[in-house]
Amino acid sequence: MIYNLSNVKNYKPNITKQAILNITTEEEIFRHYLGFDFKLGKMYHSPLRKDKNPSFNLYYASNGDMRFKDFNGQQGTCFDLVMILSGSRFNDCLKIINSDMNLGLENSYSTEEVKRVKYTNFRENILKEKSECLIQFKPQHFTDEDIKYWKKFNIDYNILKRYNIYSSKYVFVNKKLVFTYSKNNPVYSYSLPNNKVKVYRPMSDKGKYKWLSNATNNEIQGLYQLEYDSDTLVITKSMKDVMCLRSFGIDAIAPQAETNYLNVELANNVTQKYEKIVILYDNDDAGINGASELQKILPNAKISFIPISSKCKDISEYFSIYGMEETNELLIKII
Repeated sequence: MIYNLSNVKNYKPNITKQAILNITTEEEIFRHYLGFDFKLGKMYHSPLRKDKNPSFNLYYASNGDMRFKDFNGQQGTCFDLVMILSGSRFNDCLKIINSDMNLGLENSYSTEEVKRVKYTNFRENILKEKSECLIQFKPQHFTDEDIKYWKKFNIDYNILKRYNIYSSKYVFVNKKLVFTYSKNNPVYSYSLPNNKVKVYRPMSDKGKYKWLSNATNNEIQGLYQLEYDSDTLVITKSMKDVMCLRSFGIDAIAPQAETNYLNVELANNVTQKYEKIVILYDNDDAGINGASELQKILPNAKISFIPISSKCKDISEYFSIYGMEETNELLIKII
């Protein structure tokens, strides 16, 4: 039986992460539970513990998500913060946010309008602050170590040049030096559209500013390098994978992260130029969920993963272990 909901004034859907973010924003959730207007990058006393010296800050990760970092080791999204503060699991934390911020998400029908909690002015100020983040870098010639590193993924100098990847001697944020290149910790800068920059330090420990970016969801990686000379487009999860696929003659693009959603209009404009769309995300939980969400926007897209038996999450890692011939055979199978 099909129910017609058009006559129901206000249908309240299930409480999911995406349903919450369709109504409010991660910035507003952070603002609600921290209880004050914060600034990006500024240190505050941690709300998670007794903190004599301010050691808690908020920032935007390379995928565009707002995150917190407590220098006792805890870090995460606005949902992680609520889980820690409330001692709840993920599904329960969604219910808590829904209730506390009057979002009105329930499995019920209602004719009553709810007055949700909003921090509109604060959010606008934070987004303005984010957009004003200036990242600059001083390029240098690729070193032998650089060429050796990228060669592991079948990415040569010509591909790096094509995709505007630079070996960077120095990186500055708002004209302050933040990174310096070294052989043991090289620095690469991706020059993206709209004067945005994404910085990658592959040898840095996870969580130690391995990524730095002022890019937004509007900067699609690999978009301006598409050749449109084949019938297949692969949507993958990183610039490294885009470039690895290009080395096999495959057109590919990537959002800033698997958890980011492609703009529907942009996705349709690009994908309609191809007969076949393949979503090739990591074969982990984030990748599987991200691929499933993207397929809702692109219902005709095929979802593929690197075989779990290979013990590799993505195509660039697969090439680094199995080499040219086996990678080519795999791509024929999954694409």
